[in-house]
Amino acid sequence: MSGFGAMMKMMARMGQSTIRALDKMAEDPGKVQEELLLNLLKANQDTEYGKEFGFANIHSVSEYQEKIPLREYDDFAPYIERMVKGGSNILTSETINHFNRTSGTLGCAKYIPLSKKQTSVMGKYHALHTNAAISSQIGYGWNDGKGINLMEGTAEVLESGATYGSASSVAVKSGPFKNMNSKIYTSPIEAKQPAKGVITRYIHARFALQEGNVTYVLATFSSIVLEFFRYIEDHHDLIVNDIEKGTIDDSIDLPDEVRSSLLAKIKPDPERAEYLRKAFSQGFDTPWAKRVWPGLEYIFCAGGANFAPYTEKIKKGIIGDDVHVFYQGVSASEGMFSAVYKVDRCDSILVPDGCFMEFRNAEDESAPCLTMDKLEEGKCYELIITNYSGLYRYRMHDVLRVTGFHLKTPLVQFETRTGYAANIRGEKTSEAAVRYAVCETEKELGLEVYDYSIYSDTDGNPPEYVFLLELRSRPEGLENEEIRKCLQKKLMLANKNIVHHFEDGYLGDVRLVLLQPQTYLLYRDVMIVKGTSASQLKPVNVIRNEFQRRFFFGLQE
Repeated sequence: MSGFGAMMKMMARMGQSTIRALDKMAEDPGKVQEELLLNLLKANQDTEYGKEFGFANIHSVSEYQEKIPLREYDDFAPYIERMVKGGSNILTSETINHFNRTSGTLGCAKYIPLSKKQTSVMGKYHALHTNAAISSQIGYGWNDGKGINLMEGTAEVLESGATYGSASSVAVKSGPFKNMNSKIYTSPIEAKQPAKGVITRYIHARFALQEGNVTYVLATFSSIVLEFFRYIEDHHDLIVNDIEKGTIDDSIDLPDEVRSSLLAKIKPDPERAEYLRKAFSQGFDTPWAKRVWPGLEYIFCAGGANFAPYTEKIKKGIIGDDVHVFYQGVSASEGMFSAVYKVDRCDSILVPDGCFMEFRNAEDESAPCLTMDKLEEGKCYELIITNYSGLYRYRMHDVLRVTGFHLKTPLVQFETRTGYAANIRGEKTSEAAVRYAVCETEKELGLEVYDYSIYSDTDGNPPEYVFLLELRSRPEGLENEEIRKCLQKKLMLANKNIVHHFEDGYLGDVRLVLLQPQTYLLYRDVMIVKGTSASQLKPVNVIRNEFQRRFFFGLQE
């Protein structure tokens, strides 16, 4: 066992105390939550916001809900703008040294304050608790190998001295063993802290394939893991040749300084190249990851219903039944909400000390906000948070489904965002319905869809839904019209409200647009060049803005 393996195992064992502490909180989450809220109000009662809303005179959860309104980002923006310029004691008494960059649904840049306390809580669950939970369920052997870490991020320094970047940039720069990256992970720093606009796909894949002793894969979303594996499937010959010769092919677009830096870290490895050629010679019709990395034990990424199609493709075609999936729970730039629970289960346990959380019936905006000890199994709730960094009763617009309980604390699964994928005539088509239509069409017709989007075209008469698909494969002779009809049939099964709109002519028949190969990869590349962190890019399953509309419709087959 290497020294680093022993250190990682020690860290995992240290994390057992976080599991015990969470179990204790889980026996009475309501009490923990109320204490957390009252402590936050007391600590911030002399801030500008605290004085404005009378924090000093609030002594219970019910009083807080009575006196403090629900808020959106735009409500906090004027306060945050002054904090970005160096203002203090405005929303929080804590010093804010970093602002998380998040583009949001419509692509408008946001500055989410991040306090030291919030960083500490998130680090406790993302690092100590996660390592302990995984090790207690599958053993400690995975600590003896390296991880493929696909999380990356960079941050700029603001005029005030604070930094501004993706949430993943904090983990990359200040996470456990940050100075030991090459000993723990396969990806070099050029991929984990890339220069602006650098596409890191090749770098991650090449250095991962060069390492034989890989035991786990980390990423923010399962869609990113799938993209990584698909890149290897499509480019394995090129990468293996580079590994054999110790080169980087001229077709790989990298700045000269990045190429030089990477070349200094590699050397010819004909033995590994020969091993990989034999592994890849068996093709990709059956799960292949264990042929490349025999010690691979698990993948760790965000789960939830919206990522289920990507996760299922990984399980079915790449890792099989011999590699586990751990789901990292629900978290965001704004806070830590739930933590990893059980292997191969996509639900997670709410963490009572993550932040103060309220939950409102996702189907009824007039419903009262509930605390986590009042939730019911099977129901969906919109998440509203009060965090350690100065956001109060902040609508996350995330919808969580309660799947069960651990002791008295809910287990949850991310379900969707508030609102609808489409609602042209009051039919209220959810993202789940769209996802069902695409996945069931795949199964029925034997398609393999690389990725998909839906767009509500309200300019037509009548208006219509447009499905945009990038196909990876299709049965010979399958006509586009058959795909279109199947999508419409499955959509009507998923959303009964839409049926009469089609039948009465209020909605036109579903339209199908097939996209050119690599359209979704190109979209990601464009967004990365524009400054978005690759780790934060979610699938564009719903086209919501004009830039997305023009981009995807401009790349029809």
